[in-house]
Amino acid sequence: MSEPILQVNHLSKTFGKHEVLKDIDFSVNTGDVISIIGASGSGKSTLLRCINLLETPTSGEVIYHGTNIDKLKGGASAYRSHVGMVFQSFNLFNNMTALKNCIIGQTKVLGKSKAEAKKAALHYLGKVGMAPYINAKPSQLSGGQKQRVAIARALAMNPEVLLFDEPTSALDPQMVGEVLEVMRNLAGEGLTMIVVTHEMAFARDVSSRIVFMADGVICEEGTPTDIFENPKNEKTKEFLSRFLSR
Repeated sequence: MSEPILQVNHLSKTFGKHEVLKDIDFSVNTGDVISIIGASGSGKSTLLRCINLLETPTSGEVIYHGTNIDKLKGGASAYRSHVGMVFQSFNLFNNMTALKNCIIGQTKVLGKSKAEAKKAALHYLGKVGMAPYINAKPSQLSGGQKQRVAIARALAMNPEVLLFDEPTSALDPQMVGEVLEVMRNLAGEGLTMIVVTHEMAFARDVSSRIVFMADGVICEEGTPTDIFENPKNEKTKEFLSRFLSR
């Protein structure tokens, strides 16, 4: 077995007296599609933010290719060029076109020439079905289109792992499908992904592994078959009961 891309060891996160994450351990290997599921407030998004250094863990460590991410050369921005993130609120630059949104990180962080960055940006905007909208600003786009631009922007950085923090939760129901379709295609192409999601059908059908969280801990993890058809933990059973009874 090759070395994991990411290894999370004994990670905890406290805000004031509130312990949001408690002794979290898991690893991410090349080609994994890991869906993190659980009720709101279970610590899923905080875990993702700790993995991407948007939050500093209170204790424990995140290891990237054998090195603690606190000690990586180039700091957080260099690390994030390898471990990208797609946010639920898109986080696009409102004063820039879709194309410029996908170029700026490549030139500023990766040091690419504008021509090279533009070529990659056009490629990935085309890949997510946004080629007709390269000159549109975010205010001219639907929520689903904004999220697809955000995914293209993240892909243009050529990340080794892409984190998705509830990427469909801010979308109208009719727009959810178009974003999930892009994500299904990326998973099918072998992109390593960690997805915090409430979309249970996506988690069941696309993931290689499911992590179920409750009250800041990982209660159970396994294949989609393990979790959806034969959950062991009572909290997992309770959480999935509504979905499984449909």
